Amino acid sequence: MNNKEVINLYIEDRQDTLEWMGDEVEIETLDEVVTFILNDIKQKYQTDLLTLRDQENQYYEIDQIVEFKRPHTYITIPQRQDVKTLAKNEVRLNRNTYTIKNDSILLEKYKGARKVESVDYQLTAIKKANQKYVDTLIGIFDDLVIQPKKRNSIKNEAVKPIQFQNEPESPKFGQSPKESISPSWILRKQLSDSSKKNDLKQCTIEEVAKHNTINSAWIVINSKVYDVTKYLNKHPGGQEELMKGVGTDGTALFMQNHPWVNAHYLLEQFQVGFLINHK
Repeated sequence: MNNKEVINLYIEDRQDTLEWMGDEVEIETLDEVVTFILNDIKQKYQTDLLTLRDQENQYYEIDQIVEFKRPHTYITIPQRQDVKTLAKNEVRLNRNTYTIKNDSILLEKYKGARKVESVDYQLTAIKKANQKYVDTLIGIFDDLVIQPKKRNSIKNEAVKPIQFQNEPESPKFGQSPKESISPSWILRKQLSDSSKKNDLKQCTIEEVAKHNTINSAWIVINSKVYDVTKYLNKHPGGQEELMKGVGTDGTALFMQNHPWVNAHYLLEQFQVGFLINHK
């Protein structure tokens, strides 16, 4: 008889629990479900960076969580001190339970002890949602700055370790996260940063409005002006969708469609200036 396997993911008062029977579920299916959960968390907290750690403060990638079947994983967000996740294996107030088979997933949502919702997903729907997230995050700039491992941006965060309550500290606490090889874009960026800062101009909204064609497409996001001409045809929603914001302050449009994405992190090397005198 196969034994039930369980993986728990925690962030603040939220708990996501994956349950499946032994060898009946492929590791790729588990990976898709974990990715689906993490993408949902990113959207809720409007971030594209998460840190995954276990009880002993060891850092893990998504595939390692699944491959090693880590029973308890604690999620934090770099530079977000308001998001506090205690490393305790107690049941959280908001709990989502995923009962997993290879081709279907039953999601049951709980508030305390009360079930509030039950949803049946086909694995194909989970995969489609994951791919849509990828397309939104990096599809426009597929040769640009973000090249996350697998389907998520996971950041090894060198911060104060997660604290346990009423438990001694593990001797592994404070261990530095494992080093990762820097992508080549980081080296290029370091070489060009100092000279680029001097090239940025002050732009009025009237000047931005002049660059509203497919041959010269500027857009404003959070008071920064970017030239997105080269990427109109790479936009996963189509050229027409991106053109809706070209020549204007597209901040509201950007936030409406993907508020969890750090726009400047994606577009920094295409910034041409700052917006001034705009109300």
